[in-house]
Amino acid sequence: MPVLEVTSLHKRYRNGTLANDGISLALEPGEIYGLLGPNGAGKTTLVRQVLGLLRPTSGRITVEGVDVVAHPGFARQRIGFLPQGQFDMRAVHVDEFIELIGRLRGLSRAEARSRTENLIERLDLGQFRKTTIHAASGGVRRLTGFAAAIVAHARLLVLDEPTNDIDPVRRQALWGMIDELGAEGSTVLLVTHNLAEAERVIDRLAIIDRGRILREGSPASLRSLVTDRLRLELTVGAGFIPHPLLATDGAPDTYLLDHADLPVVSQWLAEQRAAGVVLDFRIGPPTLDDIYTAAVTDRELVAAK
Repeated sequence: MPVLEVTSLHKRYRNGTLANDGISLALEPGEIYGLLGPNGAGKTTLVRQVLGLLRPTSGRITVEGVDVVAHPGFARQRIGFLPQGQFDMRAVHVDEFIELIGRLRGLSRAEARSRTENLIERLDLGQFRKTTIHAASGGVRRLTGFAAAIVAHARLLVLDEPTNDIDPVRRQALWGMIDELGAEGSTVLLVTHNLAEAERVIDRLAIIDRGRILREGSPASLRSLVTDRLRLELTVGAGFIPHPLLATDGAPDTYLLDHADLPVVSQWLAEQRAAGVVLDFRIGPPTLDDIYTAAVTDRELVAAK
């Protein structure tokens, strides 16, 4: 039985906006499932419905086989959740907050305290343990929220942009813990824009845009959309004009090129660098960002026919 199953989910708001348009997906035990899409694609609406915080217009959502549209309280009891936005509690310390959430999730006082101590150590939060949530930096609040989401075991975790505002060292620790959670049997629904780092822990990926899932599969399988291309990242000076063989991928000074065009582009790069127009460059395989761009472009081409 899937831990989370969404079937033909539609959500239309009162103003007429269609936020989710027939979304179906199923997450298996221990799977880390990524949701990739721009702001406004329908990711947050989907997450709120999974959590029982928003009622769908039509469709079905089950968590561990229980219909959470009919029983929204079950979802809130069973899911560990890290929201995208910041939270503020003026008089509660970091360690108190994590332990409190553990108690609310059913842990004994001793279990909650033990798990809190372990997470504070793993996430390098020791120096902030007696900092109030109100006084903590955005990164410390984010790590505290993550710790609170996982302090008690949950078969399903929903993590919305978990690495926002977190420094690189602690970010790597957090990704390692997400990977461990999947290995230990927790299912993770992961919403993130930090694709270069998330790619190493994601088992399956859904590309969502305008309320619909455009593509779904493993990161490796979705690379078929861009398998014949390379990614070129440039640092440029004044007067730079892209070569006609380069296709923009949407990011500043970042392009895609066909493998067959590499010799011509390499010669052009050498000339541009000698002239001081290109200051530095890096050529590598496509990223998940490139896969998303290719999927959206493919949809637009199909729609235009």
